[in-house]
Amino acid sequence: MKLYGIGVGPGDPELLTFKAYKILKGVDMIIAPRSSEDKRSRALHTVEKVIKERDCIVVEPVFPMTKDRDKLEQYWKKAREEVVAKRNSCETAAFITLGDPSMYSTFYRFLEVFNDLVEEVEVIPGVTSFSACTSTAQVPLVEGTEIVSIIPDVKAKNAMRVIESSDSLIFLKPKDLDKIEDMLGNEKAILCVKVGFEDQELLSGKVSEIEEPRHYLSTLIVKKRRATEPEPHDYTRLTQKGKLRDTTGKWLYKDLTHEIIGAAMEVHRKLGSGFLEYVYEEALSYELNLKKVHFERQKELDIYYKDLLIPKKYKPDLIVESKVIAEIKATAGLTEIEEAQLLNYLKATKRRVGLLLNFGTKSLEVKRRIL
Repeated sequence: MKLYGIGVGPGDPELLTFKAYKILKGVDMIIAPRSSEDKRSRALHTVEKVIKERDCIVVEPVFPMTKDRDKLEQYWKKAREEVVAKRNSCETAAFITLGDPSMYSTFYRFLEVFNDLVEEVEVIPGVTSFSACTSTAQVPLVEGTEIVSIIPDVKAKNAMRVIESSDSLIFLKPKDLDKIEDMLGNEKAILCVKVGFEDQELLSGKVSEIEEPRHYLSTLIVKKRRATEPEPHDYTRLTQKGKLRDTTGKWLYKDLTHEIIGAAMEVHRKLGSGFLEYVYEEALSYELNLKKVHFERQKELDIYYKDLLIPKKYKPDLIVESKVIAEIKATAGLTEIEEAQLLNYLKATKRRVGLLLNFGTKSLEVKRRIL
């Protein structure tokens, strides 16, 4: 049997390579691993439109995310039995995996287990999550002679040394953000959650401003400033001592901002991009009402310069729970101009937290700023 190891990319079917597409159209069996019995294979979900009209065998073995070797061996044994039972006269099989087969994939372990059944192997590369992340954010990962490193676990041996010596860093399924913040708190970062899927989320800011993601399909990319690059003036540093955190040690208004972002994601999921800002403001107001979150629209706020009250009033799109200013945009992408304006509005109105919500891009673009 010929076995293909196919990387199907981060989750967007349009990022599937043409070679992978052609093979999936003709292969006899597809093996799509999943993380638990009650979940579908995310890789299979990515390619289902490609294979839905095909009469091919599909096997979804369970490979749980555990470090228990004995438990894993049991699942591998069961996976082998499932594949052997269904292979019949199959001459070709494709093992599909998110991202690329050579990047933290179970493909090569699968090859070991099924080595006696495989006569020929071909590996088809796929788009990685971090490539999709930087493409979505429209920022370069590395340039010139810069060094990039991948950190699967900040507690891993030599991880701290690698972090210190690299220019750009990729943290896969990032945990222990406190440790990352200790070393990189003031550096610019991008957090991508479920990149490539319809409900993907992209957040940017300083490492110290980004909250630990709640979904395991997350990628954190940190780009260190060059020695000659000045400190960005439009970002506000959160101190290690928690100066800008609430009394429980969590991020300021964390639950409230999650509610707002969640409502905005639902609006973007239903409407997509292409409407005027007013449409998104109406829809977001509707979603916040459903969540019973109090807000005010276009409320006039006083602007101060030192002790001087400026006659002209500022009208933010939304003030949520009298705490968070939410500005709604529908542009091709947020720029430093919008970020600087939001920070100035926060300072002038003596508010602490602001959100920029841009509905004009393929996925909702969110920037959170704190004073």
